[in-house]
Amino acid sequence: MDNTNILIFENESLTAINLQERFKFWGYKAPFIVSSKKEALKIAKDIKPDLALIDIELENKDEVIEIAQRISDNFDTAVVYIISLLDEAIMGCIRTTKPYGFLLKPFEENQIKFKVEEALYTRKLVKNIIASK
Repeated sequence: MDNTNILIFENESLTAINLQERFKFWGYKAPFIVSSKKEALKIAKDIKPDLALIDIELENKDEVIEIAQRISDNFDTAVVYIISLLDEAIMGCIRTTKPYGFLLKPFEENQIKFKVEEALYTRKLVKNIIASK
């Protein structure tokens, strides 16, 4: 687990730190926390994250979705969105980025752990299938 690079794109510092602490407790490398588009793209370029947790409610939703798409496409990153409210409009926008899942606020510890493990496992399977072709 400790070789897994995780990027947390979240502007609520308490939420970001809480997530970071949970990841450390579960044996992951301390994830990188960012709160701006520019910072997210720079860190993603530097670390090439395996997983990005991205709060859909940051800044402009369209920009956040664009960032998620760029991180996913350019760095082969599994994207899991953090959202407070899930509705058809948001689902329609997000669906085009082929997310690996969603985390609804407020979080439950097991929800985070299992969603992250599921996203990382699915990403690994997809990479293996592509490599075998």
